[in-house]
Amino acid sequence: MLSAVEIAKTLNIRYEGKNYEYTGITTDSRNMEPGQIFLALQGEKFDGHNFLRDVVTAGVKAVIISKDVDLPSDVVKFVVPNTLYAYQKLASAHRLSNKQVHVIAITGSNGKTSSKDILAHVLAAKYKVVKTQANFNNEIGIAKTLFDIRDDTEIAVVEIGMRGLGQIADLCNIVYPESGVVSNVGETHIEILGSKENIAKAKGELVERLNSSGFAVLNGDNEYTRAMGSKTNAQVFYFGLNKENDYYATDIKMRSTGTDFVCVEKVSGKKINVHMPILGIHNVYNALSAMAMAVCYGMDIAESARALENVVLTQRRLEIIESQGVTFIDDSYNASPASMKVALETLQLVRQSAEPEKQARSIAVLADMLELGEIAESAHRQIGKQCGDTKVDFVFCYGNSAKYIYEEAKKCGVQAQLCENVRHAYQCLDHVLRPGDIVLLKGSHSMEVHKVLEYFG
Repeated sequence: MLSAVEIAKTLNIRYEGKNYEYTGITTDSRNMEPGQIFLALQGEKFDGHNFLRDVVTAGVKAVIISKDVDLPSDVVKFVVPNTLYAYQKLASAHRLSNKQVHVIAITGSNGKTSSKDILAHVLAAKYKVVKTQANFNNEIGIAKTLFDIRDDTEIAVVEIGMRGLGQIADLCNIVYPESGVVSNVGETHIEILGSKENIAKAKGELVERLNSSGFAVLNGDNEYTRAMGSKTNAQVFYFGLNKENDYYATDIKMRSTGTDFVCVEKVSGKKINVHMPILGIHNVYNALSAMAMAVCYGMDIAESARALENVVLTQRRLEIIESQGVTFIDDSYNASPASMKVALETLQLVRQSAEPEKQARSIAVLADMLELGEIAESAHRQIGKQCGDTKVDFVFCYGNSAKYIYEEAKKCGVQAQLCENVRHAYQCLDHVLRPGDIVLLKGSHSMEVHKVLEYFG
């Protein structure tokens, strides 16, 4: 519950009315709940102040606004200079008032959302957990996640994104994470930050803000994340495939039913067989990071392995879909050079594990990887070469930069076709598809590669 006096005190504004109590704060005028306060956010393309009369008509009795709009006298108005800042400040105060909650933050160039989903799922086997919904990892989404904390919440898993240097540091000043996971440092956002070194510096802002009572779980196979271990006061644990890590995986196998591996805990020598109904080497990394962090919070790797048996990720992240005898691997939520590489490797591993009598062929429908700046052409050409290296049978590409995938794949002897758009890609795919085939769908979110499945109906 939030009281009017507490809100005014937190926002440092004058309030002389009755000390009403409210059930929470929302920024969505479409999904108001009884007793909530409506906070009017402003952006380049929207202004929550335009919906004030609608929410008042719907029964809202209090609003947080930056424009002193005329409203009925029974509606309490908290007028602030900046509603986003007010939202963040109130969310942070709410987080700090729930002293029982352990807050774990996750960042990285690729796989933040999957890593967050897997960690929250594992911890939920023992604790009451809240997590960032979908990929709402910006300054608005993080505040929303903190408001999801309730009196019975024990752990909050918060995904933190960034668009530039200093942003993760600023968001940490809202979240106050106790512990953190850095999944990797790759080329995503290189257009904005210019180099991997700068990306690592930005991601490292998380571990730099952890204190000695917390834990930093870092990808030990990535040179940039491993180096972050020397920049934190938290207790550090490394994960990866290399045996030098504190938690590492061996005997990795991928099938159309999911992924199997053995997790080794170096300090104890414990080994545990793990099965997950999801695909991808990167998800092995994500599972290892979750198992490592779970140990920090009193779970053993056997408990984590049991939880991983029924883990579910946000849609379109190496999601396995069986249709008409064809296995689709839908990884179309987003794309970067690193995730594209992993997806193609996963496609081939799944094909290799298919039953010989099915005569499975590997097919990739690939679209543009966006936000790569001056490396866009070289990055797409590298993916085309990888299509040849991994012996993909057919490649269908569309997009301004995907033409480079097509050109390089063609040079490597792959049966490739450049398509006009996603519907044309579907038509080309439908022409060659037969039962037993394994099809990867991959591209940046706005390229809408997932529509291939919708066309199949």
